[in-house]
Amino acid sequence: MQRIIITGGPGFGKTTILNHLQNKGFNTFDEVARIVIKEEMEIGSDVLPWKNLDAFSKKVLPLQIVNHKNAVSGFNFYDRGIPDIAAYQIHGKQTIFKELDEAIKDFRYHSTAFITPPWKEIYGTDNERKESFEKACAIHFQLTQTYTNFGYLVVEVPQLKIEDRAQFILDQLNA
Repeated sequence: MQRIIITGGPGFGKTTILNHLQNKGFNTFDEVARIVIKEEMEIGSDVLPWKNLDAFSKKVLPLQIVNHKNAVSGFNFYDRGIPDIAAYQIHGKQTIFKELDEAIKDFRYHSTAFITPPWKEIYGTDNERKESFEKACAIHFQLTQTYTNFGYLVVEVPQLKIEDRAQFILDQLNA
């Protein structure tokens, strides 16, 4: 079983690629942070990345670990991985708490992490994605740096049609 991360700044096409791969029959995992944001907003909580990043990250981590453990044989594609939490913590000037640091070491993914680059033409915001394009670009930079620092080879997914973006990833994996 192989666990493959697709990461990148918010609004740069990760989820669209994941949906395409799922439609092609691959096992995929939705972005945990987005699910948590929706749930916390519904109950009026402040455990949101723009209100209480540290508490939010501590809520996302165990769910990311569950997704990691739920991988099946073959390729498993993740809309963000555990190191994303660290990148957001660093970007938000928070510390990488002990459980996060341990999880990054204990729950590894494929050595190549795929990152979607800033792409203004497809960028958009919504209820869970509030970052400006400039902030999304800063997050992209932090994600690249964080994944590299944790020993992953970061490969940028070219700005192509969705089918070609997905195929690029599969070709890199020799799938």
